[in-house]
Amino acid sequence: MEIVYRIGDGEVVFAKRNRAAYVAHILKALEESETWGELRRNLPNGEWEEYFQPHFEDYEEEIPGDDEPFQAADAPGHEEGDYPAWLAQEQLEWFPPELIKKYGGDVGQTALNGAFLELPADKAEQIADDLRAMGHTVEPTDLEF
Repeated sequence: MEIVYRIGDGEVVFAKRNRAAYVAHILKALEESETWGELRRNLPNGEWEEYFQPHFEDYEEEIPGDDEPFQAADAPGHEEGDYPAWLAQEQLEWFPPELIKKYGGDVGQTALNGAFLELPADKAEQIADDLRAMGHTVEPTDLEF
C-alpha cells in the first residue's frame, strides 16, 4: 500500500496516498472557490454528482446557480466536520492494531463525528519505518488533508 503522512498539532495522520490526494483536492476546491460554478469545476471528477447533487435532491433544495457566491461553510456537512472525509477516522479502518498499541495510539471520540485515531507526532518516522517493514511505501507529504 502507498501511504503518506502529515504532522500537525502534536499528532500524525497516515493515509492511503490516493485517498489523501482526493481529500486534499476537495479541501482546496472548498477553500478557493468563490462561486458555486467554480466549486463544481474545481472538485474532483464525479464529486459534485456523488455528494452535492444528491444532497440538494434529498432535501429538495434548489441547486445554486453558477454565479451565486460560495464559501466553504456553504458545503453540506463541512461546518459539522462531516465533509470531506476525516482521514484520522479512516485510519481506524486500515491501520495495523499492533502499531496503534506499540505507539500508544489513542482512539479518540468526538460527540459529533465519532471515533478517530490519534498517533503521536514525535513517533512519526518510527511508525513510518514499521509500516515500511510491513511492505508499505511510506513518505511524508505536504498535502493538506
